[in-house]
Amino acid sequence: MPPKTNSPTMLARMVPSWPGWSPRLPAESRTSRRREPPTLTPRRYLLFAAVVGLLAAVSQNQPVVLVLDDVQWADKASLLLLRHLTAADLPMRVLILGTYRDSELSQFHPLLDTLAALHRQHGVSHVELVGLDDSAVLSFLEAAAGHTLDDAGVGLAHAVYRETDGNPFFVSEVLRHLSETGAIYQDAATGRWTADDSLDQMALPDSVRVVIGARVGRLGPDAGRVLSMAAVIGRDFDLDLLARATKTTEDELLDILDAAAAASLVRELADTGRYNFAHALIQHTLYEDLGPNRRARAHRQVAEALEDLCGDRPGNRVGELARHWVSATQPIDLTKAINYSRQAGDAALAALAPADSLRYYAQALDLYPQATDPDPVLGIDLAIGLGTAQRQTGDPAFRDTLLGAARRAADLGDTERLVAAALANNRGWFSVAGVIDADKVEILELALDRLSTNNADRALILATLCAELAHGSPIERRQALADEAVAIAQSSGNDAIIVRVLNHVSIPLQVPHLLEQLLVRTADALVRAERVGDPVLLFWATQWRAEAAARAGDIDEMDRCIEIRGSLIAQLDQPALNWIDTYTRSKRAGIAGNTDEAEQLAAEALKIGTDGSQPDAATISRGQFMNVSIQRGTIGELVPLIEQAVEDNPGLPTFRAALAAAHADAGRTDDARRMLEEFAAADFSLTLDQLWTTGMVSYAGAAIECRDPKYAGPLFDRLVPWAS
Repeated sequence: MPPKTNSPTMLARMVPSWPGWSPRLPAESRTSRRREPPTLTPRRYLLFAAVVGLLAAVSQNQPVVLVLDDVQWADKASLLLLRHLTAADLPMRVLILGTYRDSELSQFHPLLDTLAALHRQHGVSHVELVGLDDSAVLSFLEAAAGHTLDDAGVGLAHAVYRETDGNPFFVSEVLRHLSETGAIYQDAATGRWTADDSLDQMALPDSVRVVIGARVGRLGPDAGRVLSMAAVIGRDFDLDLLARATKTTEDELLDILDAAAAASLVRELADTGRYNFAHALIQHTLYEDLGPNRRARAHRQVAEALEDLCGDRPGNRVGELARHWVSATQPIDLTKAINYSRQAGDAALAALAPADSLRYYAQALDLYPQATDPDPVLGIDLAIGLGTAQRQTGDPAFRDTLLGAARRAADLGDTERLVAAALANNRGWFSVAGVIDADKVEILELALDRLSTNNADRALILATLCAELAHGSPIERRQALADEAVAIAQSSGNDAIIVRVLNHVSIPLQVPHLLEQLLVRTADALVRAERVGDPVLLFWATQWRAEAAARAGDIDEMDRCIEIRGSLIAQLDQPALNWIDTYTRSKRAGIAGNTDEAEQLAAEALKIGTDGSQPDAATISRGQFMNVSIQRGTIGELVPLIEQAVEDNPGLPTFRAALAAAHADAGRTDDARRMLEEFAAADFSLTLDQLWTTGMVSYAGAAIECRDPKYAGPLFDRLVPWAS
């Protein structure tokens, strides 16, 4: 049996700093000798027994939690005490919580023996801690801020998670650093925390740099050199490329990476031969610790190693080549940097990644003027690529970018690039509702003058011009352009060209007397688009087929088209297409009589369109809000809104018709009659375009409310042919 002890007295005698207090404690601390570690000396054994007795006594009154942090730093004696505590038989209400960093345990670390012994003890559990997940980081930030976060704050939380992988220390240190540098601040008026800048532009906090630097330093200079080169490659890196760039044998490299993985600096991925840094901040720290000259040299080494690895077929690694050559750029490397950036931009566009392509083309154009003798044709190609990416990402600068490229191509007599720029400068239909873009029309007509009558590109230019003239031009001209375009396209036998042409001429010919033709053409376009498999062509084919079906009252077909398009929206993720899809679903909700959903989707479409810089987002949303009000019988309440729409859109006379109907609905029959009289003076004539039916029906509604056959009769005569 262990000796009888008075725990505090024994502790006071053995540890002079122990305070002199003497509560009631049990006289004995009993432990099992058979489980006692063999290295205990009698004196140490008495000390351990006293500690056990003290904890048992204190825990009689209330449970005790004993937290041991950073156990990997404990000496052997402290580890023996821990083993003694867990093996004690004396009843006690004690929870011992020990934390340690497995990344700091070497092969012969004394804690490993202790862990093995603890695993054999009853009541001992091992919990592997991982970083906070994305939602937990968001909760962390909201708890720190004291309020729920807005969209910008949520975006910051996601960025912090990506940078830190949820490591709580890194999260708190990054937030503290952002606050200290003013990147996030508390708004004096609202008391809410606001983000002022992108996390990507922030320098790393010194506390994080010190922790990471110490971890890397413990692995030695060779590991530091290799990991720095890996950081230049990126967050993810592969063994082959790193070996070539560092000129290190694979065996040596594996030894270094195994040690780095044990230190929780890198992780081996499931893909054979691939690794990544455990936290983005580790990669950033190593990268930033390289001076500018060493960094540029390292990028060049990686670029050359990558060229050696890929040969003449970089494939999906062309983006990496572009990044490294741009970062390594010296005069002799400029051509490579520009060419790889262009190839990467082309590849990103083909992969439906316009945001990436925008970055690559802009990168190439930044370098282009630095060339000794820049090739003007290359400059045009880069501008066409940039403009296309701008359009797909919702940047309104695409118009001027592509107009400039088209004019330079025309000056050079380069018809091919003139046509390419003209066709790229189109969002899939007219540029702005109710407005003809004279500059675009000029370029399109110039391209037509330079194309032969049997050139397939001529069909595309004709169809694009037809779309641009959808409002404010005679129907006869649009029909002639469309007929010629369709004939040339069909003679080419190329499904993709036929679909593009049929898609473009749909809206300009959405008029009552051409409905049957519209139904045939949109059905043909949809079948061909599904055969081609291009998601953009298929999106537009479903859009115009849905519009035609709605006009014909075939709601099942409209629903089928919307359903087909559902999967395309997520795949394409282009702001303009998201906008069109949302306002089409608003129209469908209105047809179903669900005005609340129609209104909600119209508001959502307005936000998407405005955020995506669509020039007529407000105009189209006004029309949708008016349709909702008509269904609710409250159009009269929107008179001020419609008056503003009339003033803002002189090229859309349908708004005047809606205003007449609103006046009549609000009981302002004098104002309604005045507008009807003006319309009668124009022989009840509206431009024959896609909005003709809507305008005529609105005027007819106003005439009915005014109970005046003088206006109702002629309007009835003009509408009755389309009653079916």
